[in-house]
Amino acid sequence: MKYFTTLGLFVIILFMISIPTFSEIDLIADGAIIINADTGQILYSKNEHTPLFPASTTKILTAIIILEDMNLNDSIIVDPESPYAGGSHIALEPGEEVTVEQLLNALLIASANDAAEVLARKHSGSIEAFAQVMNSRAAEMGALNSNFANPHGLHNKDHISTAYDLAIIARYAMKNDTFRTIVKTKRYEIPPTNKKTETRYLNSTNSMYQGIAGSTKLIDVGGARVPIAYEFADGIKRGYTPEAQFCFVGSATKDGRQFITAVLKSQSDAMYEDTRKLMEFAFTGTTKYLIAKSGDIAKTVTLTNKKQTAVSSIYAEDVSIDLPNEYKIEDIEVKELISSQIELPLKKGEIIGTKEFYLNDSLLHQVTLISDDQYIGEDLLNDITDFFQTEKRSWSLLLVKILLAVFIWRVIMTMFRINRIKRRQNQKKTRLG
Repeated sequence: MKYFTTLGLFVIILFMISIPTFSEIDLIADGAIIINADTGQILYSKNEHTPLFPASTTKILTAIIILEDMNLNDSIIVDPESPYAGGSHIALEPGEEVTVEQLLNALLIASANDAAEVLARKHSGSIEAFAQVMNSRAAEMGALNSNFANPHGLHNKDHISTAYDLAIIARYAMKNDTFRTIVKTKRYEIPPTNKKTETRYLNSTNSMYQGIAGSTKLIDVGGARVPIAYEFADGIKRGYTPEAQFCFVGSATKDGRQFITAVLKSQSDAMYEDTRKLMEFAFTGTTKYLIAKSGDIAKTVTLTNKKQTAVSSIYAEDVSIDLPNEYKIEDIEVKELISSQIELPLKKGEIIGTKEFYLNDSLLHQVTLISDDQYIGEDLLNDITDFFQTEKRSWSLLLVKILLAVFIWRVIMTMFRINRIKRRQNQKKTRLG
């Protein structure tokens, strides 16, 4: 049977599509995007698949790999090469003993390049080997047009990503509790080590947090002058190199709705302006509609072999869509795509097809449909019944043959005993006579 049997194997690129231009947002960034953190729906984008230099937003990917593969409490002895990575650093020394947790906080809060290289070398043995892991894992997360050459984002002509790729990597990372905690941390302390006698104080570089350097500067958003600090901000990472210019991957949550942004090749404070404009559009310019809940019946499919069997498909996940305020749920067009290759028997949870939701001929969201139960099928059941009935007749015939053989054997043995008794009686009469 040529069909996928598990949801995990059913990989769909949801967003390699044109999306409706709901309204124009004046952005400085060369590449930008905003997505719903829960559904992945793109609300707005600009050159989202154009490869650009990501600078230190690279560290989002580095951090989530380390979080998934290493123990936070493990100690690491700093290698001889990493302290000389260049750029931002926390002055690590060769032979210094630090923990994975301390290095991760240095990586994401202080954007420490030396910490990035220590973690990469400890994880994979070399920067080159870790870059291979980065590219493999990014692809698994859904990245389409990225190539990572190092763990920190220091300039390399072959080290590129896109607004789309960074947004979905960030979306994946923000599902990790520890990652979310670290990127929301404003200040972190690394106590004295075997090489340092003083505590190191790490301060966040994310000016969207109140109290961080630059947070009180004013930016233009929607015709108003407002501080960079944003009360709903909860992440994630900024970056800069002369070649990449100013980059920022952000997250904000309000009234149960979370959105993730990525802006690449912007300008100084403009990266925060671009981010705020995208966030304001999402929070105030769109409305969330719950279309269906996970487990709701989506469609009944009739499969035919010898007989017909009705199979119920259900939504594999909740379906919610963000629509600009000028649109209503009635404006959405729904298309069902049922696989022509499904056949009986079906396992529970087996993929049957997809359902797509469109606005103005542009795909907004796609959800997988799965079988709600196991379906053997009436035709298969009859075949199995016939088989066992045939087997039953065969066993019955064999039993009759065995019983007949036993009966014949008993008759023969009885006749043999009677003849033997008669011979003995004749022999006795002969002796007496």
